[in-house]
Amino acid sequence: MASSGLDTLREVVVRSSQAGKLRVDLALLAREKQQLLASLGAQVAALLDESAIEVPEEIRQIYDRVRDVEARIKADSSRAHDNAFGAPRGYEPEAGNFEDEHDPDEHAEMGDKTK
Repeated sequence: MASSGLDTLREVVVRSSQAGKLRVDLALLAREKQQLLASLGAQVAALLDESAIEVPEEIRQIYDRVRDVEARIKADSSRAHDNAFGAPRGYEPEAGNFEDEHDPDEHAEMGDKTK
């Protein structure tokens, strides 16, 4: 009697692990498909850059949109490397790496009041 219970449990565990492996395999295949499509798209875009192929208007519109997005990324990426004040990284007044005589340190004033 106990033996059949263990056999049933073993079958459930095996089926469950097989189903989990199948889900992982499917996810990996879907990921590989996306990578292959991206590679194919990059190769087609390179051929379009060289004017080596003719494509339907729908494909040309997608290609133009990709190039527009690339241009926006290039234009905006330089702004991502500056601080909140528009200055290059390293000059960050909020971090206190500069001195301004006309703007006393508020924390120093608080410390003086508590003494």
